[in-house]
Amino acid sequence: MIVTAHQKRTIYILWLLIVPIIFYIALNFFPAASYDYVDMVIYLSILIATLMTSIALDNVSITLERWVIFSIFFQYGIVAEMIFMQIAIFVLLYTLKSPTPKGFRLGFNSINFAVVSVLSGSIFYAIGGSLQEMSLGSFLLSGFLYASAYSLINCTIIYIYLRWLKAETSRIIKIAWWDYVSTILLLPFAITFCLLMQQFGSKAFLLIGVPFIIVLLVSSNYMKSNKLNEVLSSSTVIGHQLAERLRVEDVFLTFIDKIKDVITYDSAYIVDLRMGENLVMLAHKEGEFCNGEANRFSFPQKKSEGDGLDVESTKLFLNKKSISSLVGYTFDPAVESVMTAPIKRNQKTEAFLILTSNQRYAFEEMQVKIVDLLTGYFATAVEKARYYERTVEKSVRCGLTGLYNFRYLESKLDEEVIRYHTGEISTMSAIILDIDHFKSVNDTYGHQSGNDLLCTFAALLRSYQTSEMTLARYGGEEFVMILPNYEKDEAVDLAETIRKEVEESNFRIIPDLSEDREPTIVNMTVSVGVATMPMDAKDGKELLRNADRALYIGGKQAGRNRVGVYEEEKENVVS
Repeated sequence: MIVTAHQKRTIYILWLLIVPIIFYIALNFFPAASYDYVDMVIYLSILIATLMTSIALDNVSITLERWVIFSIFFQYGIVAEMIFMQIAIFVLLYTLKSPTPKGFRLGFNSINFAVVSVLSGSIFYAIGGSLQEMSLGSFLLSGFLYASAYSLINCTIIYIYLRWLKAETSRIIKIAWWDYVSTILLLPFAITFCLLMQQFGSKAFLLIGVPFIIVLLVSSNYMKSNKLNEVLSSSTVIGHQLAERLRVEDVFLTFIDKIKDVITYDSAYIVDLRMGENLVMLAHKEGEFCNGEANRFSFPQKKSEGDGLDVESTKLFLNKKSISSLVGYTFDPAVESVMTAPIKRNQKTEAFLILTSNQRYAFEEMQVKIVDLLTGYFATAVEKARYYERTVEKSVRCGLTGLYNFRYLESKLDEEVIRYHTGEISTMSAIILDIDHFKSVNDTYGHQSGNDLLCTFAALLRSYQTSEMTLARYGGEEFVMILPNYEKDEAVDLAETIRKEVEESNFRIIPDLSEDREPTIVNMTVSVGVATMPMDAKDGKELLRNADRALYIGGKQAGRNRVGVYEEEKENVVS
């Protein structure tokens, strides 16, 4: 919840105007019983023990101190109840973490419960309630109306407060219902404890206080255990989903996306640690998943000792002061909480997961175990995906030139044809290039020299490659370029540019067949064929076949070192 400076000032001014006046009214106009300081210490001990043991319900921490507060009121009056409530507010300020500034929370809650105390106490006395002995029926009725008023006034003030802050109020009915039900359920404990204190004194602590705190501890731990088990189960499901991904990018996307199911964050980053010191961004999510540079987070090129990024364990930075200990790491000004987690493989840190939130105290210690588990799943999934990609890459690459092979070319050509028929691309051209007189190179200089020449030529072709283009070795000394959205004249211009560069280039080889193996410069030329879809072909196979025909009729048969262009009746030649 974002609180403006004006709202802070308003709360502080209201506190100065309201709280002292309410305490003055309570001291002078409402009855109070004489204090038994031993009993007061017992009450305070129970109060603090209850406050320190919260119950997590629907991602909200709930404390059940109200029965102690009511019991104090029934026995000692409004002033004692107000003092204990102010102590409770102060304790909760440091036990329950919240993104709202402490001073603002203290001011509002102090005002809220001071008003609630006086108004609900006034109702208690107005309907005949008393600090003196009453009949049990009257005590129960007065106590019920007092507790009801206490809860309803509290929820009304909270609703007004949320509207004032322009915060979300859709859950106010649910909050009010829970507050009222829990208040009425706790009322019998307050009444019973008060009656037992009157009857047995401090021994009543053993009858009500100790059992209540024990039950509260057991319930709290049980709910925490259940929550942890639920999150661990979700983490296991995420682990299975990661294991199913076969591409590294899909693993990154699944990991960053699914981790939000168990840990709420605003931005997430995966930063690689190379050679133990170099930091490189692998992937991030700042609204949308993407690779490349991030907009809301920057870091040094090299990791240094004492920079705060721990390579051994997950760390939480829950406010801006602690975030500043991450030396050299710059976050968006809105970031209030950061979690850093090492990603390990074989006990060695190879990357980091960094989560950020725009809320203070957004991450919990329990989430550290979850992140450690998920990063383990992630590291295993990435290693598996990389192995799979390497295996696939080998199966679709030419072992000599590193270009795609004919197997890949066929499948890619089918994909591009589908894109054409679905309207994603408007046209597609194919260029086939064949090295002229390549056999004579092998015969003169040896097959290894021929291989070297093929690799050099592949590198030259690769310099023309774009992200949309598919470049493959067709077989032997033939190479293919598939060009989506290339018109025929564009493809012909490209083919002619490549043909001319090859003709004008000197290629250095080391002859296998000579004894001295001195480097030798050779020249070569290529014949090229061009065909374009849809005017020259209806499908991928026909496109390649017609480009091949253009190569041999318009290139090879026309004298080599030429670009042949396929046409319906004949193949033209561009000299």
